[in-house]
Amino acid sequence: MIRFFAIISSLFLFASCGFNKQLAYFRSTSDTTVSIRQSNFEPIIQTGDILYVGVNSLDPISSALFNFSTTGTSAGPGMQSANTLPANTTLGILVNTDGTIELPKIGKVAARGKTKEELRNTLIEALQPYLKEPVVTIRFMNYRVTVLGEVNRPGMLPILNERVSVLEALGLAGDLTMYGSRNNILLIHESNGVKVTKRLTLNDYSIFSSPYYYLQSNDVLYVEPNKAKAYISSPVAVLLPAFTTSISLLVLVLNSFLK
Repeated sequence: MIRFFAIISSLFLFASCGFNKQLAYFRSTSDTTVSIRQSNFEPIIQTGDILYVGVNSLDPISSALFNFSTTGTSAGPGMQSANTLPANTTLGILVNTDGTIELPKIGKVAARGKTKEELRNTLIEALQPYLKEPVVTIRFMNYRVTVLGEVNRPGMLPILNERVSVLEALGLAGDLTMYGSRNNILLIHESNGVKVTKRLTLNDYSIFSSPYYYLQSNDVLYVEPNKAKAYISSPVAVLLPAFTTSISLLVLVLNSFLK
């Protein structure tokens, strides 16, 4: 009888130790230094992005023709409607399905696949005939990532600084639950209209050298459930307590008869 309960206790202790190891990030006992592959990360402009494009020059009146707000003229092609926005709201320029944005006088400018700096240089060159020493500022107005699955606060996360790593995104989502798989996180990324999937792990330091360490706008992270979640969701989790209770009662009954 005592031996039976000792065996059961040992099994539970062994399982508990193994499960605790699964919950740890970067399981290593030694200090280390890892270079981040994309330390100079710049987000890439994609179709559907909404960009703030601010134009300034030595002639503020001429510059105003290229800047739009709800107090100015009606929105030009490819720009958000001002009808439902509060006064003095800056309007964003939508990156069209053909990958271009459209500005007055300049017309269509290719934006998809470029960084903000590359697009800024292109616009400055295009503005040269109209403005003296133009200065262009570009920002993403809809930079966001989505975190789903076994995290404490799943959902869409707006990113104000236009730069977020996998670890930061998971932190913003409240970290993984105890049922989240640390070694099998699915990243869904779109590049030039093509969906790319990548499996990431938090069990070692390889995540820091991954080209996917920093997330692009509209990336999706899905944290898959681990074996423990699969177990508690299965019929075994319901039947096993009843089974072990029955076995315990049977052992007690047999033990009383054998005395």
